[in-house]
Amino acid sequence: MKKLLILAALLFASPSFAQEKQVYRPFRYETPCGLQKETYLYEDTCVVVETREPNGALRTRNIFSNRLGLTIKGRFDKEKGYIQWDSYNKFEYPWSYKISGTDWTEVMPNVIVQNISWD
Repeated sequence: MKKLLILAALLFASPSFAQEKQVYRPFRYETPCGLQKETYLYEDTCVVVETREPNGALRTRNIFSNRLGLTIKGRFDKEKGYIQWDSYNKFEYPWSYKISGTDWTEVMPNVIVQNISWD
């Protein structure tokens, strides 16, 4: 009986049998955002939810605005780079964030968000 308990403890304590699934914890914050139409800026406060790799690199980023009726879902693809989907265009497309001023970043055409990092 003692040998059986030792064997069971070794099997279940072994890393090869007890592999843990990678868990990505979301980080949520609110930041100013805006929609640019012609010469006017429609402002709102967007909710940003992002997950990061264990080394700190961006994995996914979702941006929500109720007032603007906007949802942007972005993810990093190893082959295509950063891919995102938005509720205005309703299809996935590659996008490189563009810095628009000191703290503002263009996250999709005509939509800017303040204080987000791109790394």
